[in-house]
Amino acid sequence: MKTGALIVAGGLGLRMHSSLPKQFMPLSGKEIFVRSVEVFHGSAYVDFIVLVVHKDWIGQARKILEKRGIDSVSMVSGGETRQESVHNGLLFCERIKPEIVMIHDAARPFFSKEQIPEILRLITPGTGVVVTEKATDTVYLVEDEVVVDVPNRSNLRRAETPQTFPFCEILQAHRKAAAEGIHCSTDDAQLFIGFGGRVVTVDSIAPNPKITTPLDFQMAELLINSEYDFNRRD
Repeated sequence: MKTGALIVAGGLGLRMHSSLPKQFMPLSGKEIFVRSVEVFHGSAYVDFIVLVVHKDWIGQARKILEKRGIDSVSMVSGGETRQESVHNGLLFCERIKPEIVMIHDAARPFFSKEQIPEILRLITPGTGVVVTEKATDTVYLVEDEVVVDVPNRSNLRRAETPQTFPFCEILQAHRKAAAEGIHCSTDDAQLFIGFGGRVVTVDSIAPNPKITTPLDFQMAELLINSEYDFNRRD
């Protein structure tokens, strides 16, 4: 089955307080988005890659990838929201007609490519797969700053990416959401479930944090310069 990777790097990363969009910041000498692209570019299970980038940064992204010897990545302009950026990428993928699409945040450069085949095996019609992390802290449900419930954390997962779906179904879910006036969803699985799909989870085999703030970046530098094996299976 033809599988595409849709990597979302369309934001400007304002919370990073940097002149560069966060995904263009060098992490231990290599741009964050390049590290994410390399995860999928180096996989025998991925047939093509589409990178969604802010329109003002497409040229720079292309130059950076070419310098790294990666010239097979297609690029699409992002939208005003993450949801619109993903939709733009899916519309481009429609020309290639994949059976499966893996949607990944460019700001998660630590995802292990060794987990890709495990994820793809779980995809069936009507079923998507989301990489997750078990909740280790107690989580409160609050209303007006008052705790109204304390969910059982054994039933809670932190959503990560990639989020992987049958291509035609996630595209239809995005079209349905847009038609209903929904444009700011931050999670593709949410749209897929709203379309009637089923989503199963797999826990990440390695740390898979999203780099959003300066502290996240500092922690990522420490992690990447450690001796951690990102392909390990505990």
